[in-house]
This record gives sequence, structure tokens and C-alpha cells, in this order.
Amino acid sequence: MLHDWYGKSSNLDVAVEWFDGFECADFVAALDRVSAAHRARLEAGRQIYVYLESPCNPHGYVLDAPAICEAAHRRGLTTILDSTVATPVLQRLLQDSDPARRPDFLIHSFTKDITGSGATTAGVVIGRNERMFIPKGESAAATGPDGNRRVYKWDETLFWNVYYVKGAFLDADKAFEVLNGARTLEQRVLGKCVNTIVLAQLLSRHPEINVHCNAAPGNRNAKLRERLLYLGLPAPLFTIDFEAGASGPGRVGRAQLKKLFDRLEPAFGLQVSLGQNNSVVLCPALTSHSELSDEALREAGIAPTTIRISVGSEDPRTLLAHLIKGAELAIEPDCPGFLRGFPQPSEIDAVYRQVYADVHRRYVESRPSFDALLA
Repeated sequence: MLHDWYGKSSNLDVAVEWFDGFECADFVAALDRVSAAHRARLEAGRQIYVYLESPCNPHGYVLDAPAICEAAHRRGLTTILDSTVATPVLQRLLQDSDPARRPDFLIHSFTKDITGSGATTAGVVIGRNERMFIPKGESAAATGPDGNRRVYKWDETLFWNVYYVKGAFLDADKAFEVLNGARTLEQRVLGKCVNTIVLAQLLSRHPEINVHCNAAPGNRNAKLRERLLYLGLPAPLFTIDFEAGASGPGRVGRAQLKKLFDRLEPAFGLQVSLGQNNSVVLCPALTSHSELSDEALREAGIAPTTIRISVGSEDPRTLLAHLIKGAELAIEPDCPGFLRGFPQPSEIDAVYRQVYADVHRRYVESRPSFDALLA
């Protein structure tokens, strides 16, 4: 859809290019490649816009967004960051002391964690005044993220390019839902982070379950998560699969997956959305990423047996218990011994208590003193 709608000369005639990787070096290499491939269009006056999603759907992996923004700004490029999965609690790039390391536009979906209920359809784009709105016919001089002064024209602002066409303001009911949900956002996200760590650690101990989560032991994205997200906590989104690999023989196939998936309700909701109060699951290859080719799915780390888990606020042990009972009915008859791979109940209780206490201790220690609140 992206290539068809954006790319066709009969539509928007906008080239869409992708880059893979987490680090700034990955981005710079891709930017050099794209700049060379589209040199003629750039010389004719076209511009490159950098659109990032971090943490990413479906694995919850984190990009080095501050460094990528800085590299893009050095070349005079506009950066846009979708931080929906992180929420404003976990990722606080607009508070970076260096403007060059901040995105020009920050996007959040209010429909997800900020309201939490999924009962409203709303979102927000945040940017500096001179990028958001200038009165018609006027211009404004400002310092750009690259540190250079420049003049922004009214017809370059987001209001006249997007909002004026699509609508800029929420109705009263949607605004109420957003404000009401935002009041409890921090506590809800904290609980979800605890649950994500517990689930990732315990599921990783099963020899036939591959866990793709930067809270899992030894995960390659863990260092960026620890450095860039609040208290080093993971976003409440990750995937598992049952493919063959170093961790197991891959005995669970599509047939067993389908039976298991049908048995995950009611503990898990079967929804395409994410960021709800309850935990929801989907199979990306059949839903959110169904437009990708088999090769693109493999490059994105999505297998036929991949399940995306958007972690909710429940007791994670309840979720694990339901998953184990579902596997007993759906997987164990065809794959004898599968249930033995799950940790023992006492081990599950111990991990839950340890993670819960550790995260809340670090959170309490990070809070301002009462004197500071009164100042």
C-alpha cells in the first residue's frame, strides 16, 4: 500500500525507502544509499524526510533515535518520530538538552496506552511553533535543529499542509477520554513494564520458545533499551515464535499454533491493536504485516509461528497459567514433553516477586523529593 499510494507518479510520486538496524551507523549507510539512488530528484528540489518508529512494532526494539536525529539534522533533514509504543513515560526525547538530538515532530497515538482503553480514536503531533503554525501569508525566523538560523514560511507548517485538510482538534468526548487516561498513564506503564520483564524472562527459559524482546537475557537490543528508555525499562510489546533454532527443534507448526491461538482467550484479547489495559495478541504474518512478502517478513524477524504480545496490566502469572493450560490442550498432544519446558511454579513466583520489587524500588528512588514537589 505504501509503495502504491506514495510511490506511483499518478498518486503522490513520493519514493519510500526503508532502512534496517538500530544504530546511527545503519541509518547513515542507508541515507547515503538513498541519496545516491535519488540524486536527480534531490537536485530537482525534492527533499528527504526521515520517519522513525521507536520502539518498533512488533518486537519492541529501540532505535538510537537521538543519534539518528542528530545525523539527519547535520544534513538539514526533517525528522519525524512515532513514539507510540514507548509512551511519553518511557521515551523523553523532547527533554534532551541538545536540540539537534530531538525529532522535529513527535507522534503519539492517544488510542493506545495514553487513554489505555482503546475507546477513542485520536492522536497528536508535537513540534515547535514555527513548524506547527504560522498565520497565512506570514513567515517566521528561528534557529533550526542544526543550529543555523532560517526562515519558515506559512505554507511549510503542519497546520496548512495537514491539519487544515484533515482537522486539527478533538471533539469534547475524545478530549475527555485522553485527559482522563493520561492521569494514570505512568502507573499503568510501570506495571506493564514489570509484566513484560517477567514474561520475557520466563518464556525465554522454555527451550522451544524463541523470545524477541530486549528484556530477554542476552538480547542484542538490550544496551540501547538500558541507555535510552526511562529506568532502562522495556516497552510492553514483544514477540515469540516456535521456529527451529538454537533453542529447540521447531516441533510446533501452523496447525498447533492455530489451536493454541484459539485457546488464548479470554486471558488474552485477540485484537490487531496494542497498548490496551488488557493483554492482546495477534499473528503479524496474518494481520499487521500481511502485505509483506515472505522475504520481507523474514528480514523483519517475523516467522509463520510468530505471536505478537502487547502486554497489559494483569498479573503476568495469570497470563502464563492460561498459556500453559492452552498449550496442554493445543500443543502437548502433538508434541509430547512440550509442557516440561516451562519453569516450575516456585520459579515463576520467585521471578515475579524479584522483578516487581526491583522495578518499583528503582522507580521510587527516581522520584523527586517532597521538598522538590513543594518548591
